[in-house]
Amino acid sequence: MCSGKGYQKALSTCTSHLSTVSIFYGTVLFMYAQPSSSHSTDSDKIASVLYTVVIPMLNPLVYSLRNKEVKNAFKKVVEKTKFSLSVAS
Repeated sequence: MCSGKGYQKALSTCTSHLSTVSIFYGTVLFMYAQPSSSHSTDSDKIASVLYTVVIPMLNPLVYSLRNKEVKNAFKKVVEKTKFSLSVAS
């Protein structure tokens, strides 16, 4: 890496890929690492929904957060939510 900007871009790409892959395979690991004594069909259903529906829906979100405009809009929403929660309590 010759420049700090190039290093930051590579790190951003690597981080988004690692987060997506870890969420995806973390669900599979959760399903197969459960002891048989605490195994239930409810946890299987939840893990299946995570694996097949939620994770693929998160994929575009993770990759769109690399866009500066989307990132700034997301920060505004989070700040507005924090403000409204602090006023309500």
